[in-house]
Amino acid sequence: MQFASDCFLIVGDARNADFYYLTKFRTTNPCIYLICKDGTELLVVPSMELRRAERESKVKEIACYEELGYKELIEKTKDRRLAFSELIIQILKECRARSVSIPHETPAFLAFKLKEEFDLNFENPVKARRVVKSAQEIENIKEVARITVEAFDWLMRNFNFKRCEEVRNAIELKLYEIGCIAENTIASSGKLSADPHALGSGDVEDHVVLDVFPRSRETLYYADFTRVLLLNKNEKIEEMYRAVVEAQEKAISIIKDGILANEVHAEVKSILEGYGFKSKNSEGFIHSTGHGIGLEIHEEPRISDEKVELKAGMVITVEPGLYYKDVGGVRVEDTVVVTKSGCEVLTNYKKWIKV
Repeated sequence: MQFASDCFLIVGDARNADFYYLTKFRTTNPCIYLICKDGTELLVVPSMELRRAERESKVKEIACYEELGYKELIEKTKDRRLAFSELIIQILKECRARSVSIPHETPAFLAFKLKEEFDLNFENPVKARRVVKSAQEIENIKEVARITVEAFDWLMRNFNFKRCEEVRNAIELKLYEIGCIAENTIASSGKLSADPHALGSGDVEDHVVLDVFPRSRETLYYADFTRVLLLNKNEKIEEMYRAVVEAQEKAISIIKDGILANEVHAEVKSILEGYGFKSKNSEGFIHSTGHGIGLEIHEEPRISDEKVELKAGMVITVEPGLYYKDVGGVRVEDTVVVTKSGCEVLTNYKKWIKV
């Protein structure tokens, strides 16, 4: 991992995807992780977490706050945040650091204290490292995708819901039963679905946009999957959906190692415009074609107008959509892994679903 300074520092817990990626330690208590230019790593945790960190974390050198004098610093400073900052400064000085790199989301109080003692750089080399997934990460995402499709198929076989809230609750509960946590699942119907991220509420009308993005309770990796459920005849919605399905299938057919993200995005836009669906005034195709996915639901790369080269091992979504306030919205989405010669669809399920 390349960074500009003597040390790279993260202060966080397992809710911070970069911290978890580097340590594999699941905790909700704030911890200190640093890595030096020579590759030396250190994880510092509260004493109550020490034995568990030694068992579970992939970091070899682990210490606890208390043995490094944190309590004495609290007594000296009478301020826990200041004591915490002083502890980190003490550790960095013991590592003979003269410069330190930190992510942009580092707490401001800590950044100001570090700037008093070291040359400070704001950078996060972990983000770039996470873009291409390892074989194990791909397997983790495949498992979440499998569970997602299983829950969705169960919902289709048992669909007897009258309200959007019932649809959301049913699939979120099912996902929890089989190993995932899903929050803010989009089950949107009618004209409200013209807002891509409207959760949905009220009666189920002619169609439902169902966007499910669960996270594995075991590995913490995500998958992302969207289908439109067609309940009653609505020619305009079906015409829009036909266009986005064709655009998505074309995008999937050209994704491979070496292609540029903006080329995929341009192909999607071209097909949608060929159907006569223009984009203006916040209507039409109003978001990117997709995004990276892993320990976070939205990661790099973005499948948009940016000239980003896709590489084998990247896991991305492909999700064109159309949205018109007088009609509603449609979207189709799958999670795929980029390969040398193409891409593998991880959320394989039929596109046309008539309930």
